Amino acid sequence: MLNVGFASHNADWNYSDINSPFTRIYYVTEGTASVTLDSTTYLLTPGNMYIIPAFTLHSDSCSGLFSHYYLHIYENVSSSDSIIDKYKFPFEIECLPIDQILFESLCRNNSFMALRAYDPRIYDNKNALIDCVRLNRNRPEWDRLESVGIICQLLSRFIRQAHPKYQTNDVRIGRAVEIINTHNNELIRVADLAKEVRMSQDHFIRLFKKELGCTPTQFIIDKKMMQAKLMLASESLMTKEIAYSLGYDNLSYFSRLFRKHTGTTPTLYRESFNLKSSMGEQHTQNGDTRCQP
Repeated sequence: MLNVGFASHNADWNYSDINSPFTRIYYVTEGTASVTLDSTTYLLTPGNMYIIPAFTLHSDSCSGLFSHYYLHIYENVSSSDSIIDKYKFPFEIECLPIDQILFESLCRNNSFMALRAYDPRIYDNKNALIDCVRLNRNRPEWDRLESVGIICQLLSRFIRQAHPKYQTNDVRIGRAVEIINTHNNELIRVADLAKEVRMSQDHFIRLFKKELGCTPTQFIIDKKMMQAKLMLASESLMTKEIAYSLGYDNLSYFSRLFRKHTGTTPTLYRESFNLKSSMGEQHTQNGDTRCQP
């Protein structure tokens, strides 16, 4: 958990082209606002919860009163099996009576993790993320587990209505996907995957593409580049170290793959978060801070 709190706005929740390395969950209590995802605009209304997964480009708009609980979730980059990445979530679900109680409990037990400023330029940058992750990791384990339990309950509401992102009817392809997910920090060869599931390489590639709509190589690269984006945005490791941690011993090759996948280089991608850090520092000089007890 990075942040949790309650916010009331009045025509001042308007931000464009937000693309964060963490997942947002909202529970709306009063008023309305809108979020635009993939060229579609959705209305946020009271009595519903909403989820915006990590690295989902979106824009927010509010023309009047809008009150909501917010929760920002960051998945540990060392985790090889992402919960958020497993599913295609419904954007909106109806709240249960207990959901507000759960949010209130999270806010009460984690008041020091509330946002002090709502502009993403202030809280959505590398320095701020690292500070919040460090703060959360330094909490007593019992305290952290209590909050994690509540977060899992809230996530379960969405998972109940979600669909697996990678569905396959063939157990061999399912096994291959499992291997990729749990060995994302290693060099993964298609030939080794085919051997592991006892198929010829050509047959394995054809069946994999038929089941999932992409080749095994494309699937592996997509998973690794998603992890690379998360690490570049939230870790202080050198680009070379990140490449090595994902199984690439050739930095130039890793950089070419990253640029092909994202349209920019690892250095420029990281600098975009550093730029937001600098903008945030300009705001915090006026008294805005975050993640401080």
